[in-house]
Amino acid sequence: MADESPSCWSGSTTSTYDSSSEDAPASKQGAPRLTDEEDPLIPDPADVHRTFCNGKATWEAFLDQARKIPPGLWPADALDPYITLVDIPSLPENLPRRSAVLCGRPCWELPIDIGGTVCERNPDSNVALVLGRQVAFRLGIENPTRCKIRPKIASDVLGIGSEITSSLAVLVMCWSYILSVRLLEMQGRPVRYNIRDRLWPETPQNQSGNVVDLDLEGASPSLVRWLCAILSPKMGWRTMDLGRLPPWATSFNKHVKLSIKASTSVAEMRLPPNSSEATELLIELCRLFNLGGDLTETSNLQPMQPYKASFLAALVLPFYDAMKLQPRLPHPYLSGARRNGTFNSSHEQSIRGYLSDMRYFMTLSTQPISIGTIIWSVLWQPEVDCNLVGPWLAAVLDTLEPAINEEQLEVIAKVFISRRPRASIWWVALFLLGDPTLPDWIRRYLVQMEEKYGFGSMSPPDPMVSAWTGSKQSFLDLDKEALYAEASDPVSRADLLRCRFDLKLQDSAGVNIAWRPFGHTQKGRIELELWPQLETEYTRKYHSFTWYIRKKPISDKGFRKCTGRKVRKMPDNLEMRISAEHVERDDQAMNVRPSKKSTLTMMSFLVEDAAGGRNWANADMPGKLEQHRWLREWEGLCSMDEEIVEGDEEPAKPPSWFLEEWIEGKHE
Repeated sequence: MADESPSCWSGSTTSTYDSSSEDAPASKQGAPRLTDEEDPLIPDPADVHRTFCNGKATWEAFLDQARKIPPGLWPADALDPYITLVDIPSLPENLPRRSAVLCGRPCWELPIDIGGTVCERNPDSNVALVLGRQVAFRLGIENPTRCKIRPKIASDVLGIGSEITSSLAVLVMCWSYILSVRLLEMQGRPVRYNIRDRLWPETPQNQSGNVVDLDLEGASPSLVRWLCAILSPKMGWRTMDLGRLPPWATSFNKHVKLSIKASTSVAEMRLPPNSSEATELLIELCRLFNLGGDLTETSNLQPMQPYKASFLAALVLPFYDAMKLQPRLPHPYLSGARRNGTFNSSHEQSIRGYLSDMRYFMTLSTQPISIGTIIWSVLWQPEVDCNLVGPWLAAVLDTLEPAINEEQLEVIAKVFISRRPRASIWWVALFLLGDPTLPDWIRRYLVQMEEKYGFGSMSPPDPMVSAWTGSKQSFLDLDKEALYAEASDPVSRADLLRCRFDLKLQDSAGVNIAWRPFGHTQKGRIELELWPQLETEYTRKYHSFTWYIRKKPISDKGFRKCTGRKVRKMPDNLEMRISAEHVERDDQAMNVRPSKKSTLTMMSFLVEDAAGGRNWANADMPGKLEQHRWLREWEGLCSMDEEIVEGDEEPAKPPSWFLEEWIEGKHE
């Protein structure tokens, strides 16, 4: 690129900051601004172009792979809910009756000289167990999530067959009830039917001539009674204490009026089914209409099973409620058993298995922000630096925008699955519930790194969720790159921030960053507290999760260790393709916002040392803060009662007793 060429970061039409104000005369700012060549925060135009070209090559390969999968078929096991469990803890069997929130903390393994005190349960161990930040799980909501019925909805273009289209709305309501009642059982809260608010079926003695949506002739009275309650727009069941509802509680919009045909009106009063009984009724319903996917000729591709699709969709109902999304399900039509259906005893066992392991599925489902971190991790590329996120995401948008514009959800989902199956299964679940704004979410995130206006973003990574699901989300989930023995050694900023993170596992104030910090800092300029970590080969490992119920801790080591079962391997494909061709520079590649936003988050971590002090000197950047174009008007060092120290001054603070002994060689 010629020297006189303008910076690719200053002339972009998609830039999210006012370049004219940032390029104001230096006299107004008190110090000359560093040129883009001098400023280490601003990437080289050649790196920007290279990242965009490699991103295009990478995502076009996934798009080509997705388009080769026949419509309606999916990679084998890619939609198996169990691939998400790995080390997820289960909700405790006995929960507080009236608490709407349950809290807990992850527990991490660190070397004793880094993590602190030895675990009390194993005093001979050289491993310390360190509790992480507090995590809250939402157990109650005031009102049920309202579902609309629309003739054409997002799930119509998700590659689902007629067996799912005709049954999804009914089956989602079934799973919604089972999940809800299972939680209420754990809280010791019984439920009852609302006779006045239930639907009433047409019988041979009472026929209106309307089109029948559900023909339940031949169904048991218990199944008819149950469906008349859960398919009612007025919520045909409630808790006896009239308290908060479980986060999966759902009902149809008041304008939805389904017509049910049955042999009897089942008017007599009965108790509603418990979770186990409701599961058997769900199996009866699937058997009645033979709701199994069609057979395929290939073993590596499978159709989506109705019971599985509806279970996945029900698990993201709390996410929909938290993000104010609107479920829009296809109009149900069930009349007679399907001729080509394959519902069999193995499917029945799978449904019973979901109930048996439901407390594990509930954990992730009741923490919507965790699902948020998972769905956006499909875009993460380990070797992309913070200041190159913009061209990487621009390449994703440039590749997927035609599919986004045409709402080709099946193609988008298969692209994601080809890359990161454990994370992408949640995109399928979100698409199944049918909110039409989800394609716009993807487009908005690729430009602004936030999915919905006014909601911030749920994308910041969580190492705890990475461990739970077996799917890495950020540079924090990777091991250190090197050991640093000499004070003159250049320490990668990625390793520097990994070490700082490991000393502040309970910190909940900061927002984690997924993308790799760039550059190096001389070891001699790093706080002494981190030197033992920099010189030691170690790995932070997830150990367990501790629940707190009435101030009593309950430890859970997760699905694999507690059940003794293995989780099917579904490896990620995070290989970056190298572009062999010259790709014309696209305006989208010049989008500054993602790169700048990620870089500012990196800077927020760099200026804070291991003790929590925030100082410009900790960043080890050239010049002063205001000389960096991306840092103008940045408030990362603002304080009401603390003066900012700039330059090479080190904050005065005495070392801890351990550091003094370590410096003197007592721990060698």
